[in-house]
Amino acid sequence: MDRFRQIEIFIAAVEHGSIAAAGRALGLSPAMAGKYLSSLESALGTRLLHRSTRALSLTDAGQQYLAASKRIMEALAEADAEARDGRSQLAGEIRLGVPRAFGTQKLAPMLAAFCRAHPQITLNLHTDERYADLVDGRLDLAVRIGQLPDSALYTRPLGSIHMGLGCAPGLLGAHERQEISQIRRLPRLVFTAARSPGDWMVRDSEDRAYAIDGPAAMRSDDITLLVHAATEGLGIVYAPMFALDEALEDGRLIQLLADHRTTQLGLQIVYTDRHHQPARVRALIDHLTACFQEKRA
Repeated sequence: MDRFRQIEIFIAAVEHGSIAAAGRALGLSPAMAGKYLSSLESALGTRLLHRSTRALSLTDAGQQYLAASKRIMEALAEADAEARDGRSQLAGEIRLGVPRAFGTQKLAPMLAAFCRAHPQITLNLHTDERYADLVDGRLDLAVRIGQLPDSALYTRPLGSIHMGLGCAPGLLGAHERQEISQIRRLPRLVFTAARSPGDWMVRDSEDRAYAIDGPAAMRSDDITLLVHAATEGLGIVYAPMFALDEALEDGRLIQLLADHRTTQLGLQIVYTDRHHQPARVRALIDHLTACFQEKRA
């Protein structure tokens, strides 16, 4: 049997909730639709759907096959459109995961430019400081900061993020000279969504490492909230420089130990499939890559 027809019926059965409804939507009898679906399962050697008199539900294998099937059908539709029109049709939805603060402060203008260039594309943004699972979250791609825990993901490097220490000008008191011993006693504002929340390390010019490990005055998974708390004099914050820049520029914060080296984190786009990406997803990856290359130039 035609494999594409089998896949089409499988997708329709899931979307319509029954084999009979899938058949009606595609102009087939329930018996013929069921025959196509059974042939697909036989060819794969596994069951894709749990069948009952009331409803259908996906097996674990069915969930994986459904995601792959939708990508295949989208790619086929795009290939058809390109053949007809001589160009890719950049339309549809892109589900993108982004770190909340980075998305607000750095990605927003880049994404706005992409939307203006491709008005037929809808961006569906999932903002979370923690790493969202791309499959469970049904994300096409995500922007991530730091070391990746899942080596199965494909990546496109964008650059790096520098960390920095900041506090309100009055927190150090009358001491103008910044001493490690003094700073280590200050209360800390800890970002709990970091891969290693309590690991605040700096290195001096001789590569000696120092841990900034004072007592925690506040913990939060919202880095913007912690930076604001730092401007109010509640403690020192260890944050990406993009989160500190505005408060440093207007004087609400001062940078601590600027002559020391801090952690440098990788910035990358991640995705699960590099072979069957819709053209719109590839276009967004290329756009973000070009934006960050331009910023480095």
